[in-house]
Amino acid sequence: MKKLSVIIVTYNSEPDIYNCLASLFAKNDLGEALEVIVVDNDSRNFTQMQAKLVTLYNDRVRIFHNTLNGGYGQGNNIGILHAQAPVIMIMNPDVRLVDISLQSIVTQYNNDSLLALCGFRQVINERGKQGTSFSLLNHYNGFLRLFGGILANRLNLFCWRHMYFCGACFCVRKSMIEKAGLFDENIFLYGEENDIHYRIHQACPHTHDKYIRQAVYLHLTEDRPYSEKAFQLRIKSNEYVMQKQGRQAGTYIRSEEQRQKWSKCLKR
Repeated sequence: MKKLSVIIVTYNSEPDIYNCLASLFAKNDLGEALEVIVVDNDSRNFTQMQAKLVTLYNDRVRIFHNTLNGGYGQGNNIGILHAQAPVIMIMNPDVRLVDISLQSIVTQYNNDSLLALCGFRQVINERGKQGTSFSLLNHYNGFLRLFGGILANRLNLFCWRHMYFCGACFCVRKSMIEKAGLFDENIFLYGEENDIHYRIHQACPHTHDKYIRQAVYLHLTEDRPYSEKAFQLRIKSNEYVMQKQGRQAGTYIRSEEQRQKWSKCLKR
């Protein structure tokens, strides 16, 4: 019987996926109770990647080939619908598990029937530089999102009612994300975490989230170059999410403008 299903969506991720999976299996303390699902969003080198994964892991990794790139959420939905375990871990291919017990995560869910989402401490380089493990909900003003987020992450102060986990690596109870309607496939990329947090707690109002700061993962983002295209997509996606939540049009845009303004002040 599977206890934890790890879902990794890939798109031209061959440089990352092998080290990602190696780190996952190195931390596997669940044995055969771990299920690993790779959903590929029609990568250029899918056939080559699939052959290598089969050679390395045989049937320990289930591989699904998406015939189109429908976005991050759509790929995750394929994985969730095929997952056999009651607890899902969503994991990006550029993540490496550093100090995480998968058995401990399963135990947290087994001992707490109201636990919905579970997050971990993110570092962004091998020296252990702190990343953004969680963020303030996007309807807060930009000043609070920037400085409150920096302080909260630095001190590992998480309040689930006002914060959501970074989408690079987190866990969710399968029955609850299914009740919430899975990932919104209208969101191609960015904004999913805030949306999932909101909809799960709307659909399952007595639930809560938990941050496990002792559990650490590496997210390889420190040297990621700025992309104007990605920035505009993030604005568009998060503005869509805010309006879904009944917020006034422009809520996220104004908040992000404030956050960018104060972020530039910090760099001077």
